[in-house]
Amino acid sequence: MGTLTIIIVTWNTREMTRVCLQSIQRVDPDQAWDIVVVDNASRDGTAEMVRVEFPRVRLIVNRENLGFGRANNLALRRVDTDYALLLNSDAELTANAVNECLRFMEVHPDVAVAGGQLIYPDGRLQNSIAPFPSLLTELTNKSLLQMLFPRKFPGKRLRIEGPLEVDSVIGAAMILRVAAVSSVGFFDEDYFFFLEETDLCFRLRQNGWKVFFLPHARFIHHQGRSVAQAKARARVEYQRSLILFFEKNYGPARAKVVKVHGYLKAWINLLGALPARLFRSSRAHRWKRYRYLLAWYHKGCPADMGLSSRPVTRNP
Repeated sequence: MGTLTIIIVTWNTREMTRVCLQSIQRVDPDQAWDIVVVDNASRDGTAEMVRVEFPRVRLIVNRENLGFGRANNLALRRVDTDYALLLNSDAELTANAVNECLRFMEVHPDVAVAGGQLIYPDGRLQNSIAPFPSLLTELTNKSLLQMLFPRKFPGKRLRIEGPLEVDSVIGAAMILRVAAVSSVGFFDEDYFFFLEETDLCFRLRQNGWKVFFLPHARFIHHQGRSVAQAKARARVEYQRSLILFFEKNYGPARAKVVKVHGYLKAWINLLGALPARLFRSSRAHRWKRYRYLLAWYHKGCPADMGLSSRPVTRNP
């Protein structure tokens, strides 16, 4: 029990962070686990709430929003336990999920990452497995691939009864073997948000480590609550990360294909949203999101559009 540090990165999610920390208290009443909250310059009083209501939590307060990977790295480099659970602030623990993951990793020393089944509060399943992006996944329909090739592209429709080795897992709740992630340099900080956990799993698997999905370890996830604060900018950030993933792992030629495809798809989606923009003002937000994405493309994919305003090492 004492071999785990739980790391939670927050950004303007005070109420969800409170619920998340309360769920940890229920599951770990003896306070055997270390807890670290890294606050990315929240303006809603998240850090103050943690400091007052959860005094045993170690709190790191950043002066700016560093994104997911950099913020987690701040905590991971200070971890002195064997394992670290990265838990979204919009997630909650269930009774046996963490211990099931820890037991599995203790028995399987070649496993670097284990992720559980993410569920909505009403028990419905969420996609918890993330196959590595490829030209096939990006140029075709992902849901169709899951239906036609469920073993190669496993999703929530596939009935999985036991541990399954996968490409990567969704980063809302993932347990890391700290020595393994340290050996590959932790998260790549060129990613601000989206796909940084996929990139980490990619590098781990290239270095001989395994990634597993554990369907009976369930974590409640209020999906998308953080990025809901800025959906248009989040769409840009995802596309930037996708292009960056291809550039880093597959080379510039495939990254160019993904970039052009994303641009054409944005135009198709914008035109598809035109009727809603003209006749249903309540759906005008879709038009605005695609227009913002196209503006990003037309301006040359600048670093100051999206969720981050900081310069990045590479600009796709």
